[in-house]
Amino acid sequence: MAAGPVTAVPLLFAAGARRIPLSMLGLIQYITLTLQLLIGVVIYGEYLGHDQLIGYGAIWAARAVYSLEGFYRARAARV
Repeated sequence: MAAGPVTAVPLLFAAGARRIPLSMLGLIQYITLTLQLLIGVVIYGEYLGHDQLIGYGAIWAARAVYSLEGFYRARAARV
């Protein structure tokens, strides 16, 4: 009986994902991964080692560079 709703949930996500820009969808996916990491570390007590933390920081640093580049490009297009 639950197979129908369980199957429909990903379809609702796909329908919503088509209505927003891909850049926003990418940011949302980064945020959900961050929340999953925080839940694992804070609530479930998972170990987050130094190497994993460096890798995670590098990913967010790259995301920041990508976002800033888009900001500067949009700003230049307005001028």
